[in-house]
Parts: sequence; structure tokens; C-alpha cells
Amino acid sequence: MKFHSNEKLKCPYKGCEKHFDKPALLTDTTSFPRTTYYACPYCMSKIDILVDGDKIIDIKPTDYPMVFDSPAKCAHYFGFLNSLPKDTSFPDECLVCPKVLQCSMRKR
Repeated sequence: MKFHSNEKLKCPYKGCEKHFDKPALLTDTTSFPRTTYYACPYCMSKIDILVDGDKIIDIKPTDYPMVFDSPAKCAHYFGFLNSLPKDTSFPDECLVCPKVLQCSMRKR
């Protein structure tokens, strides 16, 4: 599906709110059956889009109202997992984090 819009789109999540031309299409291969969804290309957070023909009318958050949790809830920073060397295991606290997928896929 191609999207046409005259204006840049804006991530609906507080903490990101970056502008982009089109949403990313992500596939979660950790679940069965695999799920594919639209996401912000910067924070990789899942978004719901409302379209009219080929034009995006509205973008809404689907998960949490904020992308970045407070430092009290995260011992590291958003994108920490993406910065780890490939042969390093994830810290235990990251395995139960609801944003583990987005944290490990963040673009720089």
C-alpha cells in the first residue's frame, strides 16, 4: 500500500513526536502467528493509521501514551539494547520490559 500525503506525519507518542514521510512496516517474528503492523520509523512504536483512499488522515498510538519511561523504571536508556555487541546477552530487567522490541531496533 502506498501512502500519499502533502504534510509530514508526526509520531503520536510523547518522548518521540518526530516527523516522517511514511510509517515503517514491522513484522514481529517472536510471536506465532507472526504479526505485521505499522510503526513510527524512529521509535518503532506501533501505531494505528486511519486512511481515506491513499491518504493518511490520522495516526493514533496503540500501546502506551509515552515511548520513553522515566529513569526510575529503566536502568538504562531507550536504544540501549541496540548498542550492545551482538554476542552480549540482554540484561534480565530488559527481558520483561514492554518496549524490548522497540529498544533493540531503534535507528540512530
